Amino acid sequence: MLGSRIRDTRLSRNISQAHVASVVGVSLPTYRKIEFGAGTIEFRHVVRTLAFLGYAEAIAGLVPPVDPAMTMKQLLALPERKRASTAKHKA
Repeated sequence: MLGSRIRDTRLSRNISQAHVASVVGVSLPTYRKIEFGAGTIEFRHVVRTLAFLGYAEAIAGLVPPVDPAMTMKQLLALPERKRASTAKHKA
């Protein structure tokens, strides 16, 4: 579980929960939810926590780089985005 890995890393570095919460910019209860693995936390808070603990490179590895070789022809061949229909109001 990610939360337990975060906790183990924090403890191995002898850093308090309060300090991590302060640096990450969340309340202590929110930080505790991160370590517990609660599903109600925001992803950005988890990412900030991981970056603080030194995992920025690993986080970046989750997102593949953009392929600069994609040509305009390939871009134009992508399916067209469809907009949601607007609701018609009766007057």
